Amino acid sequence: MDQAQPQSFFHICSNVLEGCYGLTLQIVSLILFLLFFNVVIKVILSKLQDRFLKQHNAWALSFVTAIDQPLNYFVWFVALVCGFDALTKRLLTFHLFNVDTLLSLGAVLTIGWFLLRWNNKVVHYMMEMSHNHRIALTPGKLDLISKMATIAIIFMTLFFAMDVTGRDMQTLIAFGGIGGLALAFASQQVISNFFGGVMVYATQPFTIGEFVSLPEKKIEGYVEEIGWYMTLIRNQEKKPIYVPNCVFTQTIVMTPSRMSHERFFHTIGLRYTDIGVVKQVVTAIKLMLLKHPNVDHQQKVEAYFVGFGTSSLDINISAYVKLGGIDFPSIRQDILLRIADIIAQQGAVIATPTNIVEIQGGVILKQHESPQADHLPSANQ
Repeated sequence: MDQAQPQSFFHICSNVLEGCYGLTLQIVSLILFLLFFNVVIKVILSKLQDRFLKQHNAWALSFVTAIDQPLNYFVWFVALVCGFDALTKRLLTFHLFNVDTLLSLGAVLTIGWFLLRWNNKVVHYMMEMSHNHRIALTPGKLDLISKMATIAIIFMTLFFAMDVTGRDMQTLIAFGGIGGLALAFASQQVISNFFGGVMVYATQPFTIGEFVSLPEKKIEGYVEEIGWYMTLIRNQEKKPIYVPNCVFTQTIVMTPSRMSHERFFHTIGLRYTDIGVVKQVVTAIKLMLLKHPNVDHQQKVEAYFVGFGTSSLDINISAYVKLGGIDFPSIRQDILLRIADIIAQQGAVIATPTNIVEIQGGVILKQHESPQADHLPSANQ
């Protein structure tokens, strides 16, 4: 009995040391394999990325850039789970958790993460192609496709996660129906803004990059992002304005960037001494507008002498300028300069407000505006 006890104790110590040695060897081997795997994968993905970048292959390039991080994290996750399971089995002589289920769940979540990253990468590259007019899809349509794909990926990931963990889908659907009803009452504003964003995508009163105006809210600026809950508009002072999506279904939205024409309207005054050439000036201005390449001649073109102003003979000029990517301020400037040349060619002068001051004995007797810009009397003594 006395000899048997030391022998059994010796055998127990030997088994423990052997187990620790084997466990240490497994962990070291696992770490070395992980390092080697990560280096190899990094080199391969880097070469593929350079190749697809030169080929301008957006789909393949987005795939390579999207899979890098999820694959790296998943490999480390598998290593940690296997290592922890081996450690608990050595120390506790039983498995602490179901390794197969945990690894399957990790794989499903990793694939979902990869698909979300791939979706974002593809949309990013296609946005650049849309801005360069290489594809017909607008940024607004691309953003809608991205959001719909995100919803589909999330639901698919949840479905497969429930499946690999052995959860009953009927119970989830029943709970979702009751919970969804309760959530609808508790978050009406959130749901209203969500469907407001859906209606913006469906009806497309504006898209990303367009200039919009909300007269009732006194908001105007360029649309930078249409989110799930609110839309980002940056005004002329570059200040960000976050507008809840439900606002767009309850107020008037103007999209000046979609205007086909912009009206040129201006009133020009001539001196009263130029009354003899007013008719020639009006005729020459109208003829110039009818020949101008950027004026839509299918629309009404007007140039009329309309009345005797306080200090000028007033001429109203109206025409519609075709936009189509043309800068309206530069066209307006060109028309105004041509009008100035016409007035000068006719020997007329653009009138300016003038005052007549009557002075007698060093005292101002009367001061009033005069319509005669060229006949300013000197001081009456």
